[in-house]
Amino acid sequence: MKVLKKVALCVGCYRRLTKQQTDFCAACTLEMFDGAVVGAGLAFSEPQQAEPEEALRYRELTQQMSMSGVQEKFSVRVNTELLVLELTRTGGQFILKPIPDIQQHAEAVPANEHLTMQLARQVFRLPVAACAVVQFAGGQPAYLTRRFDVQANGSRLLQEDFAQLAGRTQQQHGVNYKYDFSYEEMGQLIRQLLPATYLPELTSFFQLLLFNYLVGNGDAHLKNFSLYRTEADGAYHLTPAYDLLSTKLHFAYESDTAVSLFADPDDDPPDFNALGFYTYPDFLALGQRLGLPLSRVRRLLTKIVGHEAKVQALIDHSFLPEELKVQYAAVLADRRQRLRYPGGT
Repeated sequence: MKVLKKVALCVGCYRRLTKQQTDFCAACTLEMFDGAVVGAGLAFSEPQQAEPEEALRYRELTQQMSMSGVQEKFSVRVNTELLVLELTRTGGQFILKPIPDIQQHAEAVPANEHLTMQLARQVFRLPVAACAVVQFAGGQPAYLTRRFDVQANGSRLLQEDFAQLAGRTQQQHGVNYKYDFSYEEMGQLIRQLLPATYLPELTSFFQLLLFNYLVGNGDAHLKNFSLYRTEADGAYHLTPAYDLLSTKLHFAYESDTAVSLFADPDDDPPDFNALGFYTYPDFLALGQRLGLPLSRVRRLLTKIVGHEAKVQALIDHSFLPEELKVQYAAVLADRRQRLRYPGGT
């Protein structure tokens, strides 16, 4: 995708646009910008092509962003007078992620993350942050997501990621602090911190684990899961999902999961030790250890390998290059085979 304005699909959800619409459909205009007609074209250049003054501003903003991860992220808000997105130090409503500095298919990362988020939302009905693919002044794509922790009045909801909840820091636990853990232990934290609502929250957590495995997201570490306190009931819940993408397209030889499924590596079922990757029995065992009813675990495992036609339709509509659409679909086909009931269809 070189020029977003020539694409007749919404850059937020892939709906076909009407003649009166440019980049966003009506629903995405409302969700992303509260109804304000803001275009997908940015009035500033990407960091690598920025003029000296703009580059200085990028450096200042990078230092001030509190988001985790190695990819650069910038705070953005809507200029209500000009109805354009602009970089900002304070009052940020969105996070902007340019093309990262990686070796394999770097230019496709924004489209990859956007597609993966749309699959989670539109096909598997997982709550995710609102997002879109936008375009720098020089034509390069970028990923834009609305901050779900920022309220209409500018206040922020209290939010903590699972590294914070588990008390794990780089200073105390080393550089791999967000990877040296397990999904079973994360589930135990949910049961401990949300005793009144742990069952639905654990269900959502398990669904998200299955989805990450399905799409080949090998970077779903502690800091990519969070709890936040909602204004509606004043209680803590899992946040909408964020930072979802098929990392397998860019790091072919990375681990299938960012952390282990089980707290004790010696508890890995025989199938994992024999095959070298997780399959249906592993996730079945994990779901039971999390405390989910067996019937629910089986139903969720059946659901995650379904919807093949809907999944393929979104891949076809995505902004990925054609060859990566094929690779993306191949990753899902491989993971479906792993997650299907042994001997079943």
